[in-house]
Amino acid sequence: MKKVLLFLIATSLNFFVFSQEFKVSVSVNSAQLQGTDKTVFQNIQEFLNDFINQRAWTDKTYEDYEKIEGSISINIKEHATQEDFTGDFNVMLRRPVYGSSYTTTLLNTQEQNVSFKYIDGQTLEFDENNYTNNLVSTVAFYLYYFLALDADSFAENGGTEYFNVCNNIITAAQRSPNAGWKRAESRKNKYWMAENYTNTTYRTLRTANYQYHRLGLDMMTGESQSEARGNIIEAIENIRRAYREKSDLVAVQQFFDAKADEIVNIFKGAPENEKSRVIEILKEVNPSNTNKYEQIQQSR
Repeated sequence: MKKVLLFLIATSLNFFVFSQEFKVSVSVNSAQLQGTDKTVFQNIQEFLNDFINQRAWTDKTYEDYEKIEGSISINIKEHATQEDFTGDFNVMLRRPVYGSSYTTTLLNTQEQNVSFKYIDGQTLEFDENNYTNNLVSTVAFYLYYFLALDADSFAENGGTEYFNVCNNIITAAQRSPNAGWKRAESRKNKYWMAENYTNTTYRTLRTANYQYHRLGLDMMTGESQSEARGNIIEAIENIRRAYREKSDLVAVQQFFDAKADEIVNIFKGAPENEKSRVIEILKEVNPSNTNKYEQIQQSR
C-alpha cells in the first residue's frame, strides 16, 4: 500500500494520526564539528522525532504499552555545505519479555558515512515507491525493519508486509547517488539486510526470531525454563542452517551483535548437555565471540 507522509521540517507540531507505533529516542550529535552553528542539528533532531513518533506507519492500532521502543542516534562527521551532511547512524531496537521487566535487544547496528541533504523549511515527501531524500528513506527503512523484526518475534513470519515495504524502499533508491542501497556496494548494507530475511534460502532466520523470543525468552519467567532453553537452542540451530547456506549473512552478524551476551547469561546455569550443544553451534556460526561463549562452560 502506497504510504505518503507530508511534513514540514520547520515545524515541530503534533498532528492527529490513527496510530503511532513507535517510542524511538532520537539524538543528533555534532560534537566532532567545531565552529558550526548548532541550531541546524537541533532542527534535524526535532524533525526526526516528529517524523518517527508522531505519524502512523501502519494501519494497525497500537496501545501505548505495545509501542515499539528503540533509538536512532546520528553522529554528524561532515557538514560540507549549508544543506549537505554526512554521519554515522547507530540504530537499536528493543522488545519487552513477557512476564518480566526485562527488555531484550533485537537489533544493535551501525551504518557509517550516510550522506543526506537537509534544508530548514523545505517540504519533504516520503513515499515507499519514490526515492526523494536519503535522510527520509534511510530512517523509514529502519522503521519498517524495526516493525518487521518485532512482528516476526511475536508471530512466525509476522513481519512479511514490513519486509516488503523495506524492499520497496530499496527498489526506489536504486537510482540514488547515495551509498547503502545497492547490491554490489557491500555485503552488509540495507539491500542485504532486507534480502537476508526475504530470500527463502534463509527462511530459517525468521523462524529463529520467533523461536528465540516467543518460544524462548517469553517462557523463561515461567516454570518451563528447560523447554524455553531448548527452544532457544533450536533457534540458534536454525540460524546455523542459514549460515551454512552462506557464511557472511549480515542478518546473522546482527543477531549475534545483539544477543551474544544475553545467550551467555541464559546458559551459564544450564545443564552440561545444553551447554555443550549450544557452545558447539555458537563457535561455528559466531567464531569472533568464541572467548565469550567459553564463559558458559566455565560457569558452574
